[in-house]
Amino acid sequence: MSTEMIVPEGQEWAPKDFHMAPAMVANGMVWMSGVVALQTKEGPEAMEAAMVAAFKTISKTLQASGSDMEHIVDILSYHCDLDAQMKTFMAVKDQFLPGPKFPCWTAIGITSLAVPPAICEIKVVAQLVES
Repeated sequence: MSTEMIVPEGQEWAPKDFHMAPAMVANGMVWMSGVVALQTKEGPEAMEAAMVAAFKTISKTLQASGSDMEHIVDILSYHCDLDAQMKTFMAVKDQFLPGPKFPCWTAIGITSLAVPPAICEIKVVAQLVES
């Protein structure tokens, strides 16, 4: 099995500083590391903006990998305050993944993330786009 590390422009810090790949391509699939939503201001608008930025990073990474949002098959999201974030997260997720075909999704409440001020982390697996 061959694998390819994907490092989109602007994410060079990941292998350099954290010794990790933003994404790996293997067996026709894209396996992404978690993308954090960083909320630096208070309030619901700031929470939504942080989540939108995270989904934009996911989209950019998938495109660099040879995939796209429509080919996501699984989402795993970790939330520092699951109850407070769920409604906003679902609304943002639906902006980027409007259906009618939806990926699998598991949301987990946790106590903290590695990079403050991260409020949630989103990990996805996607198929490569067939050419």
